[in-house]
Amino acid sequence: MGMDLCRQDKACEYYFSIDADVVLTNPKTLRILIEQNRKIIAPLVTRHGKLWSNFWGALSPDGYYARSEDYVDIVQGNRIGVWNIPYMANIYLIKGQTLRSEMKEKNYFMRDKLDPDMALCRNAREMSLQREKDSPSSETFHMLRPPKGVFMYITNRHEFGRLISTANYNTSHYNNDLWQIFENPVDWKETYINPNYSKIFTDNIVEQPCPDVFWFPIFSDTACDELVEEMEHFGQWSGGKHQDSRISGGYENVPTDDIHMKQIGLDNEWLHFIREFIAPVTLKVFAGYYTKGFALLNFVVKYSPDRQRSLRPHHDSSTFTINIALNKVGEDFQGGGCKFLRYNCSIESPRKGWSFMHPGRLTHLHEGLPILNGTRYIAVSFIDP
Repeated sequence: MGMDLCRQDKACEYYFSIDADVVLTNPKTLRILIEQNRKIIAPLVTRHGKLWSNFWGALSPDGYYARSEDYVDIVQGNRIGVWNIPYMANIYLIKGQTLRSEMKEKNYFMRDKLDPDMALCRNAREMSLQREKDSPSSETFHMLRPPKGVFMYITNRHEFGRLISTANYNTSHYNNDLWQIFENPVDWKETYINPNYSKIFTDNIVEQPCPDVFWFPIFSDTACDELVEEMEHFGQWSGGKHQDSRISGGYENVPTDDIHMKQIGLDNEWLHFIREFIAPVTLKVFAGYYTKGFALLNFVVKYSPDRQRSLRPHHDSSTFTINIALNKVGEDFQGGGCKFLRYNCSIESPRKGWSFMHPGRLTHLHEGLPILNGTRYIAVSFIDP
């Protein structure tokens, strides 16, 4: 184990332990911890939006969790400092000299039936007899002090990162992280939302290539790639048939070759994505309209020369529609795009990760332009039907 290796190597100054469910965002974390000059210290990390953290402020009589009076204030940053604590987990730093002196006696990760973190902390708290630092010899027994452990500390003087929630992580999908928008929203946003998304509101980068057709960045390349991979892994494309048992009435007037989000179990997550990231854009471009963020039809369309090359003119069954390009024209396919007939306006070079947003009924009759080769993928939602 790493702790044993550090004990055995006199050149090892520190033992640093970090679990897989910790996301460190502060590159100076180690330097900050070392500067505190404590034998055992941990940086505060919490789950986003929750009081769950990597320390306990107090213990119950049987040695388990009890909330201290200052726990919430420390977690929320209302009280800032370095705090003596009885339990820590997930991430911590121990001085190498401490491992070779006070903590050299045994395997500190084992004790009764406790899990490794609880065993480590209890063993550190409840150490055997120790001599005063300056005790000259074994004869000066009167200088022995009562049982004393190694103090453990937590610091919240800086932002260090966060804890990922793994308890409900589903591994049954091809790209499991796509489903983490509820459990780990910060990580989901960092991974799947276009890095220029915030500029929609700060730099007004929304474009309007056709009347009341708005064009903006929404997905990262990773989101596009993983959504396409997920659909291809599922593989049950509809074939663009009019008869469709997936929809009310069982008949699609203008069918596409598609897979619904509901078929892969992504519908709830997709609707949450609409409410979190599409709704704010809607309010910006359609001033005064507050979307419910509800959609019955959310799906990925596949255009290919041998299956479905184009889509005839139609209206959408929505108040407004989003249409997200999931791959690159010129690299993954040639041709394609969308034409709005009323305005004789075409968008023939959709950008990967960018979405169109346009009214669905009455004014925006549109068609899918034919692709010449390759395969084109788009994600579509008919919002507020």
